[in-house]
Amino acid sequence: MHCYPDEVARNPAEFARQNGENHWLELVTNGPQGWADPEQLVAAMDRDGVEKVLLQAWYWQNPETCRRQNEWHADWIERFPSRLMACAAIHPEDPDPVEQLEGARQWGACGVGECLPVIQSGQGWNHPAWRAILEWTTQRGWPVCVHVTEPVGHAYPGRVETCLMEMVRLFENHPSQKWICAHWGGGLPFHALNKRVRKALANVWFDTAAGPLLYSPRIWHIACELIGAGKILFGSDFPLRLYPSKEAQPGWKKILHELENSGLTGQAQLAILNENLAAILEGADGKRTI
Repeated sequence: MHCYPDEVARNPAEFARQNGENHWLELVTNGPQGWADPEQLVAAMDRDGVEKVLLQAWYWQNPETCRRQNEWHADWIERFPSRLMACAAIHPEDPDPVEQLEGARQWGACGVGECLPVIQSGQGWNHPAWRAILEWTTQRGWPVCVHVTEPVGHAYPGRVETCLMEMVRLFENHPSQKWICAHWGGGLPFHALNKRVRKALANVWFDTAAGPLLYSPRIWHIACELIGAGKILFGSDFPLRLYPSKEAQPGWKKILHELENSGLTGQAQLAILNENLAAILEGADGKRTI
């Protein structure tokens, strides 16, 4: 899930214009986007019975915006240490991305992402900085969360399709790295029946962020059959409104209700909601206890 300071939520177009973040603006102004600053986020958590969340950063187009987001996250997890954890934003064209990661470790980050290299650089994953970034995260046990868009699906402004085979090759080239694929991995779990793909997914997990906007509720049960409940992480994409015709403000009640009625066992649901992420973060340098 995501969070933004009031200065951004109050006028996202002006923030995007001043910081050259046109792709972000296209995504957050042409859909069921909601907004929440950290106080509103914690209030929504209290309302919906959510104990703790992991803040995701954004794949900003400019290195300086990534640095600003890291400042936001550092401040927020210091103010709400029992409620918030955070991932770090990173940009391959930062003057020193490894220094940024070291700084993020100091302020308490426990992972990196979301990442979408094709938006940040014309070289995508081939930008040489990613090698140094992934060496650092692998050595420290940090997960890297990758934004993945389904190659077959509905159109929306800002959509950038992900080549799933490129993701498979990425996982094969970095088998010791912990990977989290956002948005049900763009449907990549459906290909787990393929022997090569299944082997490549050995150190890959999938979050459910924005799932209700993309898939039938049957995906919970089908994905568990294909990859196992241990590979799924509960995500919402808060403050996105996941049921636009049914909710005026973002929250978790409806998606939690969808999971509760998925037919999965209580043990599987607990794994998805908490235990899987706790296991991924176990041993991660700089992690905060779930």
